[in-house]
Amino acid sequence: MQGVVLDIGSGLGNIARQFQEPLIEEVILSDRDGQMLKALGETTFPLRKYHVRAMDITDPCILDHPGSMADTITCINVLEHIEDDVAALKHMRYLLKKGGKVVIFVPAVQGIYGTLDKLVEHHRRYNERTLRAALQKAGFSIKDAYYMNIFGILTWFWAGRVLKLKEFHKEACHMLDRIVPALRVLESLGSPPLGQSLIMVGESL
Repeated sequence: MQGVVLDIGSGLGNIARQFQEPLIEEVILSDRDGQMLKALGETTFPLRKYHVRAMDITDPCILDHPGSMADTITCINVLEHIEDDVAALKHMRYLLKKGGKVVIFVPAVQGIYGTLDKLVEHHRRYNERTLRAALQKAGFSIKDAYYMNIFGILTWFWAGRVLKLKEFHKEACHMLDRIVPALRVLESLGSPPLGQSLIMVGESL
């Protein structure tokens, strides 16, 4: 990432805390939720320059914002919550400079969609084909794509499709947190052919 980075749906800013690359000049944190915006405004980030801005990427009024405002847009665990994802992606392209990049991180494998997805109001889960199609419809070319967390497919399927859980269990979440470093080491040996999550990078045409 480089230049001006616009983060869509920043929430509490957990992702933005990782934006420390030397080529990043400025970070714009955005959200549509008033409480999240208030929390972002009260949080100190390890960034040289950042701003907090109220923004609903699904609102057609987004076109009233200055276009070409960002070199990179990050959209982490947001797109799956949006009913018309292509429209939202078109708004992102409007906000990007020509040749700018969008980095999308979404839950993957529609076949494991279950009660936990409904709990957190996911409209869908993606695969490489469906996310690629959405980005291309919005006017992006695809530069990179890869899956993450192949082991999470089974646990998510078991929790949401077999047990049909309607809440997240803290003990299970803590256990997953403990094994994630080991999983990252395994996946660092090569990108898995499938995974619980999908990352895709698009370039504005």
